[in-house]
Amino acid sequence: MSSSTAPTTPRHMQAAQIARFGAAQDVFEVVGNAPTPTPGQGEVLVRQRATSVNPIDCRRRGGYGQKLMKLRGLTGFPLVLGNDVSGDVVAVGPGVSVLKVGDAVFGAQRPSPQGTYAEYCVVKADDLVAKPEGLSYREAAALPYAFLSAWSALKDAGFRPETAAGKRVFLQGGSGGTGVVTIQVCKALGAHVATTAGPAGIELCESLGADEVINYRTQDFSQRLRDFDFAICLADDGEEQKMLSILHRGPGAGYGTLVHPLMRLVDEKGLLIGGVQAAATLIGRRLREALRRRRYGWSLFGPDRRALELLARLAAEGKVRAVIEQTYPMADIAAAHEHVERGRSKGKVVVDIA
Repeated sequence: MSSSTAPTTPRHMQAAQIARFGAAQDVFEVVGNAPTPTPGQGEVLVRQRATSVNPIDCRRRGGYGQKLMKLRGLTGFPLVLGNDVSGDVVAVGPGVSVLKVGDAVFGAQRPSPQGTYAEYCVVKADDLVAKPEGLSYREAAALPYAFLSAWSALKDAGFRPETAAGKRVFLQGGSGGTGVVTIQVCKALGAHVATTAGPAGIELCESLGADEVINYRTQDFSQRLRDFDFAICLADDGEEQKMLSILHRGPGAGYGTLVHPLMRLVDEKGLLIGGVQAAATLIGRRLREALRRRRYGWSLFGPDRRALELLARLAAEGKVRAVIEQTYPMADIAAAHEHVERGRSKGKVVVDIA
């Protein structure tokens, strides 16, 4: 297939970008003359229809993780944030056979200085799958990055889809953007799921299939739950010891967290000192849990085509649905960020790029 940009693709596009780090209202600028990217080897160009705001986008906007990003060559201004992809393939690069022009797709872009808050984005073809017909573009945009991040933590804890039936899984923060999709996937795979939520999120978590929903404002989950196979931290690492306390001892149990100090330590103390301190902390905790014959992991988003295919299949079967609290036009991207930063979202905040 040709690697050239499709004839109907404009040379310039609309994009929400930042030229420095800071508060959302201070740094975002929506421009109409950003250059349209061209797909390279193994990549496709997607005409975005929708994306979403994840908490990591807000932190990156403030400068979080920039030392590690710089090491990977992923920095530079103007910076376009965003990871969720939902749109149509308009051009393909060399070596692409799994997708073709015209395919409706969804997925998550790997960290990049040219993200998904734009009319067009370049994505590795292996990081996209066909969008289920029953999902709108907005709904598809609400699912992939959050799910793949949580899936990374589940895998690090030892969770596997083929052995999930009957397993007991605790998900901290079930009503947030990551929790709402992860509850549904774990339930669809046959697991028993317990989670925490505030009063406004309890009914939502129950409607998504959670077997036990604990009001974190009035109840201590560590006093109610016992003998769980997996505990996944999605919101507050200050509860790590409580989460570990509900796991059974012995093989088959594990803890995974998306909230850990790796990037913070590197940002504060530099790559050498911060990296060594983070590694020492992680190794120490892994050894401690290994003595209890349990797994322990600090997790990060990672591309996983098999997991994305699983998500697409479950969505097509009606076993996973998108939970969207609010949708903003790209012109209001700063307001969308402020919404997410308030930390009270029930489900996802989606950005419309019609």
